[in-house]
Amino acid sequence: MAMPERLKPTPPTPKIRALMKALLKQILDQIWDNQGRENPEISALIQQWNSHAGRPFEFHEFLVMHSHTSAANFLRTAFHQQKYVEDLSFEEACALTDFICKCEGTESDVDYALSLLETNFPEANASDLIFWPNEWFGDPDMLHVEISSPEIVAYLMAKSSRPLADAPLITLPYALPQEG
Repeated sequence: MAMPERLKPTPPTPKIRALMKALLKQILDQIWDNQGRENPEISALIQQWNSHAGRPFEFHEFLVMHSHTSAANFLRTAFHQQKYVEDLSFEEACALTDFICKCEGTESDVDYALSLLETNFPEANASDLIFWPNEWFGDPDMLHVEISSPEIVAYLMAKSSRPLADAPLITLPYALPQEG
């Protein structure tokens, strides 16, 4: 299932994309030249970057970028803005979950979809529930449990105390973890 259209990030204009690509190169070159030390020139470039980015980035994110992702993915993440969707539907939440579980997009798109779930279901830790259910449930034997997207969303709603208005009644196959 694709990411719902209204939840997709707004793409930047070609001019802004080119500017951000050039800024990224300048920042990384400055970091390389200064061997990882923060300085006023780098800070000014990061400030300029942040004026166009969907969220503020910090020096250390540029410093360690290559150990986590490609420059292209890093650039794409700059345009992803975490947002709380007041009228998020159950179907949209399930579509985001499917998108993540099936890795239907680029790395940055999957990260963006995950951040949408994390933002819209605070304190529920969607990442652990999807990728590390054993950690989420607090049971080492639950690493490979099969949980459907509707069930994942039902767990997120229950854990975050954020019910979605159009959510059907879903019987959860496993007990919610106890607060510890």
